Amino acid sequence: MKQKQSPYLDLRQIPLNSLHAFEAAGRHCHMRQAAQEMFVSHSALSRHIKLLEARLGTQLFERKNNKLRLTAPGSRLLSSIQIAFAELNKGLHMLDPTLVAGEIVIGTTATIMLNWLLPVLANVQRQFPEISFKLKTLEPHQKSLPPDLDIALCLGLPEDPSRTITKLYNEYYVPVCNPSLLKGQAIKTVKELLAYPLLHDGLAQWFKWFNHHKLDGQNASQHTYFEYAYQAIEAARLGMGIALADTVEVADDIKQGKLMLAVDSDHNEGQSVYLATHEEKHMNYRTQLVLRSVLENLAQKGARLEKNFNLLT
Repeated sequence: MKQKQSPYLDLRQIPLNSLHAFEAAGRHCHMRQAAQEMFVSHSALSRHIKLLEARLGTQLFERKNNKLRLTAPGSRLLSSIQIAFAELNKGLHMLDPTLVAGEIVIGTTATIMLNWLLPVLANVQRQFPEISFKLKTLEPHQKSLPPDLDIALCLGLPEDPSRTITKLYNEYYVPVCNPSLLKGQAIKTVKELLAYPLLHDGLAQWFKWFNHHKLDGQNASQHTYFEYAYQAIEAARLGMGIALADTVEVADDIKQGKLMLAVDSDHNEGQSVYLATHEEKHMNYRTQLVLRSVLENLAQKGARLEKNFNLLT
């Protein structure tokens, strides 16, 4: 007797690459950004989506007012795929928890990466050359995270129910510059900063900082604007003006004499750095090892950590 065929698709009928493509496109709701994340062309990503829609017999995206949106079936499928990928990642982590050799995927902002994280990872790699890294850049205040991250250091609270998210520390801002700009002598009052060129980043921290000190930052002698904080800090190193930087991000520069405090004052503007990871029990040994190095380095730099992390012991 011939067996009746099930109306439901079997997972073996769905190409895994198409599911990955759909998850990225659904998370961003932007084909170009999803294609960049997956290191494929826009047309290749679109083909994966069309193939998936053809296999499912369901439209997953629609365009309204020139914006890409998930359909109701697409939204339900995205949620299921993200849960499945998260569980798969946990399973892979548990294959050999004591194995050091392998890759760790880390996501963070360009400023954190360039100003203090890369030296930490370089030191880890010198001690454990069998560990390799894949680094992904996160935007400040980015809400959604790529599903393959082992560790994420986020400026602003992300939204990811599949991960453990912990506030690491608040940023504390200090005005810094090349010592040559002030002839090696810090100025005495905050108001005197207005006589020097100010270097801004995309978060416009200077104006908030001056407002805290009851001054109008617009009255500075000159303003130079950058998109990211690491660009403003690099400009300060080059003597272009005074940047407002987190104490952690310029700790090594001040220690090495590349930068100096322009005036002795700091103020927390409310920017916070968050750590997103898998649960500790699902981390393999190399991820714990790298995370421990990161936390120890932050403590050495004077970061005001929010709690005592078990991985530090």
